[in-house]
Amino acid sequence: MQLEFIFRRKKVPVSGAVHRRDDAKTTECAEALIGLGLDALAKKVVVVWNARMRTTAGRAFWPEGKIELNPKLMDVAPGEVRGTLLHELAHLVAYARAGRRRIAAHGAEWRQACVDLGIAGERATHSLPLPGRTMRKKWRYACPACGDGFDRARKMKRAAACFTCCKEHHGGNYHARFRLVETKRAED
Repeated sequence: MQLEFIFRRKKVPVSGAVHRRDDAKTTECAEALIGLGLDALAKKVVVVWNARMRTTAGRAFWPEGKIELNPKLMDVAPGEVRGTLLHELAHLVAYARAGRRRIAAHGAEWRQACVDLGIAGERATHSLPLPGRTMRKKWRYACPACGDGFDRARKMKRAAACFTCCKEHHGGNYHARFRLVETKRAED
């Protein structure tokens, strides 16, 4: 017998210091959805500004119907706010139309939704100058066979091996002889 535990994340309120609801953008999205015949999605769509977002311009949550936008967009690219909003809305439209069928995030269904929302030719990624975040790499791992190593910000939790050595000496399959070993830990 196998047990499976499923933990549900706590619902984060859409108002407060981190998430600020934007009623005007929510209304804009609802009207666009009604125009596309997606009345059920129009009733639940909500747009919020998420102050915790760093490098992502926006993201959509299906089936909740929530769109989060990065407030830094207003500072670095105010003209891109509407485009980002429609990009994320296209994700919700694509998933709503697909029903229970699995689709690619930026696949044909999403591209069609972009056309229907008036942003034909939309790209999957952005090149906005949002400030990035760098993490200090505290962990160093190396292959005991060839000595090649690399640094990581987080400690590895699973066994991993040197791809080059496994490919060359073991047909591309994992072998414990090439398991990466921690060689040093940087001081805090």
